[in-house]
Amino acid sequence: MKKKMLLVMIAAVLALGGCGGSDEESLPTIEGMPIVTGEQNSADAATGENGTNVATGESGMDVENGQSETGDTTGENGAQDNAGTDSYEEQIKTEIAEIAKTAGSLSKELVSVNELYAKYDGMRADAQDQATMNVVSGYGTQVWKAEVASLLERIKETDMSFYGEIFPEYQRWEKQVPFMTEKMSETYKDGSIYPTMYAYNEAMRYKKEAYDLACTLADIIKEVDFVFPDSTRCGFYGDYEGSSYLTITEGMERGTYDIVIHIDDTKELRGFGEVEDAPDSDTYLLFTSDDGTVKGFVSHSNLEASLYVTETDNSVVGPEGAYTFSFKY
Repeated sequence: MKKKMLLVMIAAVLALGGCGGSDEESLPTIEGMPIVTGEQNSADAATGENGTNVATGESGMDVENGQSETGDTTGENGAQDNAGTDSYEEQIKTEIAEIAKTAGSLSKELVSVNELYAKYDGMRADAQDQATMNVVSGYGTQVWKAEVASLLERIKETDMSFYGEIFPEYQRWEKQVPFMTEKMSETYKDGSIYPTMYAYNEAMRYKKEAYDLACTLADIIKEVDFVFPDSTRCGFYGDYEGSSYLTITEGMERGTYDIVIHIDDTKELRGFGEVEDAPDSDTYLLFTSDDGTVKGFVSHSNLEASLYVTETDNSVVGPEGAYTFSFKY
């Protein structure tokens, strides 16, 4: 699981002390109802992580006619065909190249890419119907995939040997993006908004990859003041190939999160997390399973997440301690 790359990233986090940031990522509106987090106030309820209006669906879908760079199609997982997105692909690449050239630092670059994402997300917000919204949501993923490609190329130019180590791991990761995206979108599986939510979660996987690559490049070029412009507890933690993982996504109610804990392909817990009364709202969520039989805390960071069981009926998990899921995607 691209361990070599991530071990370097861990070292970069410790060395730079700045590869982190605020801990929220706002989700799109569901059927006209804005989803906000516990840290957001009422004035923020209509805006997403990039300050854009989220009065309708969300962003980020597959590119190049629904096909990843490794050739995996995502249409069967709910993403829409992208007839119409190709006209913006070259424009987005040009805009990303200009940002990389003029930003002045990797931290400022990520801020500008977030702004570019917000610009294209505005096209999604202006869509006249759900079908159009599903298609134009693809522009969000194009933005973050272009940034990932740009960062990979600069790592290659700066340290070819290191690039040779991390790129095969990147390819393995990318093949699993559809799987991670599908698992993080399951709540909406039977709804009309599913393709849009799938698109959003796909875009956010590439955004997280871009942040990690920027942190890695900052370490290589000794940009010691690098910091993430934002961060989030939402993500896919653990084995991106699927045997053991934990996912955190925004819940329908303010300050809540949907959590799935999948253990060794033999056990699974589904439930919700709450910020309120957690021991540290920046790094913990109170967890309760949907059937109320398991309670505990879910800790989270840019490197891993863990479930600490405090109450259980022993049918799925015991009180023996923590279940840890290393690495975040």
